[in-house]
Amino acid sequence: MDIKFNSVADLLQTNICRCCLRNIPCYYKNISEEYYSSGTKRNYEEMLLNTFNIQFSQYDVEGYLSYICEECSAKIREASAFKDMVLNSEERFAKLMDRLQYGNSEIQAENEVKVEHIKSESSAATDFCDDSMDDNEILANIKLELTQNGDLESEVNKNNHDRKLKLRKKSRLKSEIGKDQKDWTKIAERRGNGPILRENSLKLLANSTIFVFQWNKSRYRCFCCKEPFSDVKSLREHTTTKHNLKSIEKKIINQQNRLVKVEISELKCNLCSQNQQNLEILRDHLIESHKIQFESKEDLLVPFKINDNLACQICSEKFSVFRLLNIHMNRHFQKQVCHICGAAFSNLVFLNLHKTRYHKPLKCHLCDLNFNNKIEKKNHDILVHNVKFERKLRFPCPYCNERFYQENIRVQHLVEKHGLKRPEYRCSICSKAFITKSLCNNHLKTVHLKEKHHECEICHNFFYTKSSVARHMVTHTGEKNYSCAMCNNPFASKDSLRRHMRRTHGVH
Repeated sequence: MDIKFNSVADLLQTNICRCCLRNIPCYYKNISEEYYSSGTKRNYEEMLLNTFNIQFSQYDVEGYLSYICEECSAKIREASAFKDMVLNSEERFAKLMDRLQYGNSEIQAENEVKVEHIKSESSAATDFCDDSMDDNEILANIKLELTQNGDLESEVNKNNHDRKLKLRKKSRLKSEIGKDQKDWTKIAERRGNGPILRENSLKLLANSTIFVFQWNKSRYRCFCCKEPFSDVKSLREHTTTKHNLKSIEKKIINQQNRLVKVEISELKCNLCSQNQQNLEILRDHLIESHKIQFESKEDLLVPFKINDNLACQICSEKFSVFRLLNIHMNRHFQKQVCHICGAAFSNLVFLNLHKTRYHKPLKCHLCDLNFNNKIEKKNHDILVHNVKFERKLRFPCPYCNERFYQENIRVQHLVEKHGLKRPEYRCSICSKAFITKSLCNNHLKTVHLKEKHHECEICHNFFYTKSSVARHMVTHTGEKNYSCAMCNNPFASKDSLRRHMRRTHGVH
């Protein structure tokens, strides 16, 4: 049964199977978690990758989980078991062929040795069994001959065993040489630059104090297990003790060689403990001092220094919060390009958010109307359909469970409730102080620089923000959708209604 969704929120509230996209009344499992089935630990996401080479797209959206239904999980288990059976049979068949192909010559050689032994035994027996010997002497000679034959046979078996060991050692040596000397040109032609970038990244991670991390739901998180941390020191200790390079490589492969955030505040070479300034200098140091080869100068690592003074490690621009710095990095790492407008982003998450915000068709499914932007659609939902919108609490407090919809409100909370020093960002022109850098920048642009880049389509006046244009549009449409609760006078905007309440009725 097909299911239609009107928004991401509708999708998040519905359990659908990522394999069959059905919402059927059955037990669902998180496809990324591990489960025990018949005494065996299973991970359906890994089973899909290992059995069919299928990798689900990752969507870093708050509250989003990938599920799998019972019917599909049973099919995956059956397919995985069938693949294991085929691989096991192939291994057994190869061993049988090797034994038949290479064992025939050994069997023939052993038979020839045994024939020679039999001939020598018969001749020796005729020599020993002359008329001058009694029965006891003849038996003693036969025992001696049998003992000598047994020693000779064990020596032949030992030589065959040594020959097999040499063959195995030679084949293992060839495989190791091939592993170290990969033909990256052929790999790039077949699979693209992803494996090369991953290999370069792993060499940097293995030979330095770099550690990887994630930024998800306004928290620093472990790259491998997504455990949240309030400070980077604890996150670094957790990463170095709980996860190894193999698990990091596996995670990078699973997310299809996307860019990886790394923390480089304490950047040192693991081989000689020498301090390094940045990733480029570290790479040159590993090449010159330790003869480590890199196939190219590119990798998947996006460098950050998480400290009191957050700054971009490429252009040195400073930021008050990590969220803004993270968005800023799209300027330097433009890996994902929007095919509609050409805007570039560092990863698929930002690209998908961009498409949702700017290129998603805005249509009211109740009255079949189309809208040019989200503001018009939102105003329509509020006025016509009486929809109530709640502000997203995107800014969590690192010390308690409180969340806030604006950064400046969170900072005010930290000052008043947790005793942090009140930050002051002063305007460079009038010295007016603000609690966040964004408020200070907005003040500078609107009051002093008077930057206006948003144009009204009717009168062609320019405004600072899109919301200002939306508020201005009522002067052309004549709509008065806000009324005073005391005197019922209509007003075109909330601002004009507030001014009326304050001046006429004394309500603040």
